[in-house]
Amino acid sequence: MKEEKIVNTTLENQEIEEYFNELEIIDSICKKINWKNSKFNYLEITNSKLEYCIFTNLNLEEQTFYKVKFINCNFTGTNFSNAFLKEIEFIDCNLSYSSFATATLEKVNFSNCNLKEASLYKITQKKLQLENCNLDSIDVFETNLKDVDFRTCNINHIKIDIPSMKGIIVNETQALALAKFLEIKIE
Repeated sequence: MKEEKIVNTTLENQEIEEYFNELEIIDSICKKINWKNSKFNYLEITNSKLEYCIFTNLNLEEQTFYKVKFINCNFTGTNFSNAFLKEIEFIDCNLSYSSFATATLEKVNFSNCNLKEASLYKITQKKLQLENCNLDSIDVFETNLKDVDFRTCNINHIKIDIPSMKGIIVNETQALALAKFLEIKIE
């Protein structure tokens, strides 16, 4: 098991396949890093930018991310359950089939991201932003989504319960689609 602290560094074009007991990435830039089969007992990424990185099918459960910008990263099937994410930007990222179940998301922005079949089940969120995202078949059961704006997103086949819908912001077409959950008959 490896312990490492990466501070004020630029990492580029690497495949990293390690078991980290502890890894901290602080004030750094990571470009084209494939974290292939890496395991993290403790991971903290702070005030950093990660571009074109691959995190597919990794377990990032209970890890911490603060002031991080992810650009064009692949998180397909990644597990963020019980993770803490604050002041995070996901831009043009693939997060399909990822799980944020019971995670804490504060000031997290998803912009132009694919969250198809992702799970935001029972997350705790403050100031969550979703802009131009594919939320097809996303699971948002038992999640307080008050004031979250879905108007620019695809919410086809969304998995949502009535309490989670309270206070969400949608366009007219989306409102009609969500009416089925209220068992309203529109004639």
